[in-house]
Amino acid sequence: MSLLTKTILRFVETYIVNPAAKFVEKNIAMEMPIVTDLTDTYKGTWYLSPRQHTIEFVCYNVLFFVLLRVAFYIFRKKGSAFYSPRLDQLSESISNNVLSAHVMDKAVLILLCGSYALTVYHKVFGDNFMYLLQPCHVNLLLLIFTMVGPKGSKVTTMAFNSYLHYIWATIVALSFPDSTDNGLWLVIENFWFEHYLLLLVPVYLIYTGRFAVYPLSFSYAVFSYALFSLFHSFVLSSFGLITGHNLNYMLVPPNSPVMHNFGKYYRLAVYVTMFVMCLVSRYVIVEVLSLGLRIKQWKKATSLMRQQGIPEIKKTL
Repeated sequence: MSLLTKTILRFVETYIVNPAAKFVEKNIAMEMPIVTDLTDTYKGTWYLSPRQHTIEFVCYNVLFFVLLRVAFYIFRKKGSAFYSPRLDQLSESISNNVLSAHVMDKAVLILLCGSYALTVYHKVFGDNFMYLLQPCHVNLLLLIFTMVGPKGSKVTTMAFNSYLHYIWATIVALSFPDSTDNGLWLVIENFWFEHYLLLLVPVYLIYTGRFAVYPLSFSYAVFSYALFSLFHSFVLSSFGLITGHNLNYMLVPPNSPVMHNFGKYYRLAVYVTMFVMCLVSRYVIVEVLSLGLRIKQWKKATSLMRQQGIPEIKKTL
């Protein structure tokens, strides 16, 4: 390392990083407990130093914002289904074909809103309202937004297709349920109800044709991942530091030997895992869940070809 590089790094460390870290510790994270209790993962602690929080906050947010912009640029540039006339025609067809499901749409929306209202009641009166920012609750709001948005809207269609990359979070929550009972009405029951809605409502929306599902797209998967990661690195990390709450483990890792083995780099492991799981959600889970619809569409297309006298294309070796 050259002398100039060392001088620049020393200057940045002395006059930028250290003052910023002290500002975070003394003026922002005033509610952070000093004692580190790793058994209580609801409360934040200085598992990571103020210095590391400061550096990671800048680096991760810049990285995910750049990923977001670049991935969306590539998605648009490739003439994806989102911008193609074919999707506009498909959206118009969908709007005409789901009128019979209008009543069912309202029923599903009522269930989503009812579950979220119960969640707000439990968090506010349970004195942990900050946990309304947990990803599952935010995903529930995202589904509600897609349901109340105008049919055929590119924004709501885009939101729904992004959500399809986050189904893994619901499956993880169902696999490792939080059965904490704060004594309020229907806390445990609503936990299960909310998460089964998060899992089943997208399947309903796919099979009723409420939204056009984008073709598999790596650039859109990266875009969705970057959006999800920005929510963690900017929103959850910020509110976690300000309030001292360990929102989705942004301050303290889960009480697991595997995560603790990563030490101060556990958040890097979390973000890498999130990327893999976003790909698994869209490329595996959603494809499996929508397999029945694809078979139905294939049979319909084959039947239409036969009616029009178009021979089937057979593969030859």
